[in-house]
Amino acid sequence: MTMLRRINPDEVLTGRRRPVDDDTLSGAAEIVESVRREGERAVRWYAEQFGDIPAFDAPFVVERATLEDAFRGLPPEQSALLRRVALRIETFASAQRAAVSDATVEVPGGAAGHRWIPVKTVGAYAPGGRHPLPSSVLMTVVPARVAGVEGVWVASPRPTPVTMAAAWVAGADGLLAIGGAHAIAALAFGVFTPPADLIAGPGNRWVTAAKKHLYGEVGIDGLAGPSEILVLADRSADPALVAADLLAQAEHDTDAIPGLVTDSAALAAAVEAELERQLADLPTSEVARAALGIDTGVRLGARAGGTAVWTR
Repeated sequence: MTMLRRINPDEVLTGRRRPVDDDTLSGAAEIVESVRREGERAVRWYAEQFGDIPAFDAPFVVERATLEDAFRGLPPEQSALLRRVALRIETFASAQRAAVSDATVEVPGGAAGHRWIPVKTVGAYAPGGRHPLPSSVLMTVVPARVAGVEGVWVASPRPTPVTMAAAWVAGADGLLAIGGAHAIAALAFGVFTPPADLIAGPGNRWVTAAKKHLYGEVGIDGLAGPSEILVLADRSADPALVAADLLAQAEHDTDAIPGLVTDSAALAAAVEAELERQLADLPTSEVARAALGIDTGVRLGARAGGTAVWTR
């Protein structure tokens, strides 16, 4: 099977995709505005349609006590790992916080300065379903708590026990077991929680589109596009490591953009063989194969050309 389609440098930019396409933006806007108008009823309807909940009247607000139960039910090594990672994040976030202190300077006719004022409520989004990311919970909730945010709520569709446990360890007030654009809208408009002043955390294109639609009403961390990687390698590179790097991004999403730039036909062939070998043992191989089928390989005649593509 030919997996690394060889393309020229000019195709690299045309193969790149915007964080969100127009159809998704339009669809997400419709969902957000529906939640704005109808509140809980709209959220429940979308949650049932997209499989977040089994029935319209099913509960999906997970209280802190239930999050703690999830933590207590984890194997000791997992619970210890969550605590250790949370502490590392807290240590760094605390150092960041300490680096910015309040300041006031007297100037002719008055004073100038700045103050650290945390927002009141933060919504933290974490992907769920087949590929839960408890790390996203920790990396959004812990810094918010260090900053002094009063209320922090997580949204994650079909949360696994480790995701709920991460929310408890990080100090979240609770969790909404919903995802997608309707989850972002629920956080923004305060359907089940206090309205969020800021929403952070990675998600799929529907999450990104909802954030973009709400930008200006609610603070956001940014507009995340598909996972991407571009490996620049010559014949001295280890094909197994190159393949592993490509798959590490390709397995995230069918829209991921893994790319290889090399001046070595031998390396390209060896990497392709490694991809097949590693895909055989990868649980997410179907997703990775789909991503690898889109503009994955780039072969150039000289390293200088590869650097030009890399910097673009």
